[in-house]
Formats: sequence, C-alpha cells, structure tokens
Amino acid sequence: MTEHKSIWQQLLDRKISRRSAIQGAVATGIAATLPGQAAKAVSNNGAPAEQPAGKPGLRAPFVSSKATTADTITLPRGYSFQVLAPWGEDMGNGLSIGFNHDYVGYFPIDMLQGGKSSEDALLTINHEYVNPLFLGTIERTPANMEKEKRAMGVSVVRVKRVNGQWEIVKGDPHNRRIDGLADIELTGPAAGTPVVKGARTVKGTIGNCSGGQTPWGTLLTCEENVDGYTRQWEGTGYEATHQGWITEIDPFDPKSTPKKHTAMGRFRHENAAVTIAKDGRVVVYMGDDMRDACVYKYVSKGKYNAQDRKANLNLLAEGDLYVADFAAGKWLLLDYDRNPGLKSAKKSDGSPMFTSQADILVDARAAALAVKATPTDRPEDIEIHPITGEVYVALTNNSVHGNYFGQIVKLTEDQNDWTSEKFRWEVFAVGGPQSGFSSPDNLVFDPYGNLWMVTDSGTGEDTIYDFLGNNSMFFFPTEGPNKGKAYRFCTGPVEAEMTGPVWSPDGKTLFLAIQHPGEDTQSLDNPTSTFAALPGSRIPRPTLVAISGFPGWKEA
Repeated sequence: MTEHKSIWQQLLDRKISRRSAIQGAVATGIAATLPGQAAKAVSNNGAPAEQPAGKPGLRAPFVSSKATTADTITLPRGYSFQVLAPWGEDMGNGLSIGFNHDYVGYFPIDMLQGGKSSEDALLTINHEYVNPLFLGTIERTPANMEKEKRAMGVSVVRVKRVNGQWEIVKGDPHNRRIDGLADIELTGPAAGTPVVKGARTVKGTIGNCSGGQTPWGTLLTCEENVDGYTRQWEGTGYEATHQGWITEIDPFDPKSTPKKHTAMGRFRHENAAVTIAKDGRVVVYMGDDMRDACVYKYVSKGKYNAQDRKANLNLLAEGDLYVADFAAGKWLLLDYDRNPGLKSAKKSDGSPMFTSQADILVDARAAALAVKATPTDRPEDIEIHPITGEVYVALTNNSVHGNYFGQIVKLTEDQNDWTSEKFRWEVFAVGGPQSGFSSPDNLVFDPYGNLWMVTDSGTGEDTIYDFLGNNSMFFFPTEGPNKGKAYRFCTGPVEAEMTGPVWSPDGKTLFLAIQHPGEDTQSLDNPTSTFAALPGSRIPRPTLVAISGFPGWKEA
C-alpha cells in the first residue's frame, strides 16, 4: 500500500530533490536593502546583544562533541555549566521558581535606559507543564489542581554575575510569578465577545512554551497545549478559550497586568519572533506546534516608536493576522470582512463556520485550513536571520506522514519586506542519521548570523533516534561551504529537552533551560534521571543552566 503524502510532504520532496540546484539561488543584496537596525534586533531571540567583531563562522568554533546518553550536560572541552534557578528555588518574598522551564528571556537591568548589562539582568522563564509524580499532585483534589496551576506560567527573577558565577537576587522587587491563577487582561477583537464567554479579564497563563522579546522590553510568552486541562482541571472553572494566546508581560513593572492579545490568534503557540518592518510596523512570526498545522504572521496596525514605550505596549492589540500558503508562496489574510473565503466557509451541517472576527481568532487553525493554507509538520520555532532578514522555520517532525526527523526551512519575503504578502522558500537542513540531528525545536541566531538549534526528539537507545543520543544542541553555519551542516555543541540529561537558548549581551554566557529530565520515571524510588536533584533527594529538577566558556562576540 502506497503511503499518502500530505501537500507539505509533496512540496518538500520537490524542494529537496532540487536542493543542490537552488542552494546558490538565495537573493543577493538583502543585507544592504533591509533596515539594519531592525535586523539587528532579532539576533539572540530579541534579547540585546553587543555588536560582534569579525565575520560569521564558516565552521563550528568548538570541537564537536559525540552523541551520549549520560545523565548530565555534556559540553566541549573548555566549557562548563552552572545550575541556576531550578524548580522550587527560593526567589524571596515567598516566591519560588516554577516547573518545567522552557523559553528564557534576558532583559538587562539597564535596558530601558539604553544599556546592555551582561552582569545584571531580569530573566523570564516559561513553565510549560507539570509532572504530577514529581510535584506530588497525582490525586485530583482541589488543592493539588491549584498547586499545578501555581507551578506553571512565568517566573521573573533578577540575577547577577558575581566573581564569574550567576546568582539569584532574592527578594528583589522585580521578582514575581505570573502563574495559572494570575489576573490577565484580554485585548483585541475577541475580548468581551461570546466566544470567550464575555471575558475581558481572565485567570492565568498556562502551557507556556517558547516565546519572544519585543524591542520595547517586554516578554511574549506563548501558550501551547491548553485544551487537555478542561478534563484535568474539571470543576475548577478552567476555560480553554481563555488560554492558547500570546501573553505580553512587562518584567520591569512588577505591578503591571499582563495582556493576552487576541488579534494574534488562538492556536498552539510555540514562538513569537518579533521584528520591525521598513515602514515601522511590528511583525511577529508564529508557529502552531501540531501535526498538520500552519505558520502565521501578525502585522500591527500601529508603528513602533523608539521614544514612546507606553504607546508600543499597545501595538499587539490591533493588526492583521496572516497564514502561509507554501504552495503559492502567499500570506493569506485571516480577516472576516476582507477575505470572502472565511464568510463562505461552512460546517459539515451547512451552517456558517464563522460569523465574526472573534470566531476566526479563537479558532485560527480552523480559519487557516478553511482558506487552504498549508498544513506543515509541527512548526515549533521561527527566527529571523539578523543579517539577511530571512525567516527560518523549525519543522520538528510528523510521523503520520513518515517525517520522523524534521527539517529547517527558510523563507524570503518579497522585496525583502516583512509585511509583504508574497514569499519564496527553500530547505536549509534535513534531519536524520545522515545529518546527525533530529527533530529541530528552538532556534537562536548569534549576532554573526550563525544558527544554533536544540532538538525535541525521542531519545535513548534502541529507537530510530539512537544516533542522536539524548536531546542535543547544534550549530549551523548559514553561509559558505558548510552552510546547513550540523555541528553538535552539547548534549542534555536523560529524557530532557534543552530549550530557550539565549546569550548575555556580551556573548560570554549561554542560558539554557533543561526541561523534564527523567520524564519517563514511573516510581520515585527508581527515577530515570537525577539531574539537578537536591542533596539527599533523587527527584530530578527542571532548571535553568548558565554555560560559560564562550569568548564573547569577537572574531572566531
């Protein structure tokens, strides 16, 4: 029986078969025509970075490590790691770090004054979900369900580098937890409408996966897997339509109320790559981390003003949401009044699928498929090359269609304009034993334009992923003869993902989250990992680590 290939797989096959012919067909002159200041803002996942000296690396600036299944972080010679901000760590003022770290944001403490401190910062840490065995919440009691909600969301924590080591500043007034019970404002077209039960303020942010940083110094935390909690937290008042959005948090104002921006659509948000277009509008690229789901972008109505932070805080409340049609190389507008295909879309019983813009936004995935956007293979992260402005998309895998190892593709907007409605795209790298990596997840560009990637793969021995070992971090040159070649930088602990990579502005510290070590543990008496366990305990802890040994942004 011949396996049915999805539209995306058919498109990929064509691209991969011509890959050698099109590798040299990347548009020239992009760096010269893109606005330099905007392009620089998207290296380091939007976190500030010092201007690098030298040129992009044509090969890895380290001796590539080998695959391993060791229960530690395996680094190249000359590098070391420090456990920082593990689950349960005291932040002072009765606060503690949440569970299952994901995206990490780096906000220099002097950022709003134009500074780029590499010694003193506010870190934001996403907490995606909990492990009831480790948290002690297997029994479905009201107290345990509340404990789970409290362990999710986001931690904002001040850290300082003292004598070469990072430490939490306990009791700092910026330290806060925005958890699954926090008050959060809804903005945009869906706020106050029947599809969100009339709500303008909702409880909590959960499923906090990856995210992004804005040029005006806020965090965008992305709510991914949220629908299953309707059953898991039954009877607690949990409302699924109040989750699955992008939430904006101001780490510099501990009294501020976070905002969920409904104009950016509701789906399994994995990321938010933010940049400023030539005309000053804000553009955010987003992935829907699900099999056969789509790639989106948001274009603000208003324009960014570097001198007016207060006005910038409203830029994500009103704008246009688009979804990608890779077959045609077009962005399709998801607007009820301006796209006739949305008004004519019908349910199986013949009734209208949508009756308002709020309907479209609360189920953006259904709207995307209704206008024939391209279902892809789990777009987990999207990042923008800081020199060329090209948009890189990590497509993790899709076993339903035989894609077990994933790809990284890149697209170039027409006229090198991020607000364009046309684009072209190509394959950058293909996962599998031949390339040494599998299942690309979070991406980050360094200021030179080199790509770093962490994996989200099945791990361990006796699987199709055994060539990978534990989940790992890879380095890719994006130009020269080794363009697209993967070099393994480090490998994580047993059953863990490494997520949320971000550098200090000087490039000397890499912050990396270690999520769900020992995830397959069945009994506390026999954990499969003990990574970052407290002294006297064998329970592994998700944590943030600080990796040192990098020379900083200077010529390799």
